[in-house]
Amino acid sequence: MLKTTIMRLTLHLAAAAEYPAYAQLTRQARMRAWRKTYAHLDEATVAAELGAWLAQPRTNDEIRERIRRYEGVTDDAWTAVIFARTLLALVQLPPAGFWRDRRRPSFIIDPRPLPDPIDASTLVLARYLAAFGPASRRDVAAWAGVAQRDFAEGWARLATVAYRDEHGTELFDLPGQPLPPASTPLPVRLLARWDQALLAYADRERILPLEIQPLKLTLSGDATVTVDGRVAASWRLQRAGQAVKLIVTQHVEIRRSSRDEIRAEAKRTARFCEPDARSFDVAGV
Repeated sequence: MLKTTIMRLTLHLAAAAEYPAYAQLTRQARMRAWRKTYAHLDEATVAAELGAWLAQPRTNDEIRERIRRYEGVTDDAWTAVIFARTLLALVQLPPAGFWRDRRRPSFIIDPRPLPDPIDASTLVLARYLAAFGPASRRDVAAWAGVAQRDFAEGWARLATVAYRDEHGTELFDLPGQPLPPASTPLPVRLLARWDQALLAYADRERILPLEIQPLKLTLSGDATVTVDGRVAASWRLQRAGQAVKLIVTQHVEIRRSSRDEIRAEAKRTARFCEPDARSFDVAGV
């Protein structure tokens, strides 16, 4: 696995063997903007210069200092970083920072050549549909943070089957994938912050009820609880010494029969997140 910024320039884990395809696909829209903004720069020359320099690990501060030498790069905190991450396939070296460890990560160029854009879009499309299909063309583009045209050749190449949802929108999936009936019972799930299931669709109403969309949980990154496949609450962990409490905040009315299932799943999640704690409690349901 590789940790890097790809879709929407946010952090993701990607299968190492498939990372070049994700890097190639997700850079397409950004490179179009890059080429307009830095039309005065020779793209091949800059890529060669930075590729050689980033063969050694570099921090974001070092990247900022180096990139600001190019004409037209502004002095704000992120323009230089986005300049580099757009032009080159950069990955984080372990150990990298996380919420409890603020050490600054280092970045290095992935030395492998990027695949053909059509090959890249086809592979990523296949992976998306395997995880989230049936889905619309707009769903896939919104999830990846690219234009629909960046998937156009992938759609043409990949074999799919088509359905219509209740609004008449055409949805696509891979052939032979299971399609459970709408009456299939779904277990309670505690999803992580910015879980891909919340971000995989242009129409978030498929998982986020309209009445809680004003909470903007996909922006705040609240960890969420799903009941019957739809977000019903948020959750957070609170630790004091060796005691851990998982606190559930309900956003819609949750029927009594689901609360026991939430408590059981919450305790399992708390033990997974804090394996060295000695006691676990659940509050809010």
